[in-house]
Amino acid sequence: MKALRISLYLLGATLLMGLALAGALWLWSGSGTSLATSLGQLARYLPAGQTLEAQAVTGSLRNGGRIGWLRWQQGEVSVELRDVTIAWSLRPLLGGELRLGQVAVRHLRIEDRRPASKPSAATPPTDLCLPVRVDLPFTVETVEWVGAGSTSRRATGLAGHYRFDSYSHRLDGGQVHISSGNYQISASLQAASPMALSVQVDGSVQTTLPSSQQPVLVQAHATITGPLAGRDAAL
Repeated sequence: MKALRISLYLLGATLLMGLALAGALWLWSGSGTSLATSLGQLARYLPAGQTLEAQAVTGSLRNGGRIGWLRWQQGEVSVELRDVTIAWSLRPLLGGELRLGQVAVRHLRIEDRRPASKPSAATPPTDLCLPVRVDLPFTVETVEWVGAGSTSRRATGLAGHYRFDSYSHRLDGGQVHISSGNYQISASLQAASPMALSVQVDGSVQTTLPSSQQPVLVQAHATITGPLAGRDAAL
């Protein structure tokens, strides 16, 4: 009986310690420095050759916050974000869902200065499943892409609502402005084979004809359908 009482005491103490640690972690995740601390810890555990830097970070791991500057880099490829606002709730993660109330970025810059290489044979994908469901509305004021030789492309007003429900990926209300054109995009993709893809794009471009200075509005509609998985996949 004495051994049983000692075992029960040890079990109770272990449970109490676990609850105390869980409570302390929950309180810390709501503090105004937990987001910055988490990003700093994440940078330490990235694979070799990758770096992550962040500045002017405020907010909590539990509810989100603001990031003044964030940069990820691997070799000659880097992604830089400025003035990021993130709002989320950790509670839906208990049910297997990553739900973000808002992701807003003022400037996104992508640099890929790797030299051009010969195209290799593409391997057909088999699945694009994620471990959790995702609900992500996003807006990006400016997107800048810089390639080898300082070639640059720019887009503005990128926005949309991305969802993953364990079975398919969806993009609703997608829109972007490139040069003199405005484009609206909606798409869906099965996560598993045959990975049926459906994309609809509507665009309008303001231009002028070579023989006239009269402005012309060109409108177009395009659809892409077909399976992505398998060797016989065709769009």
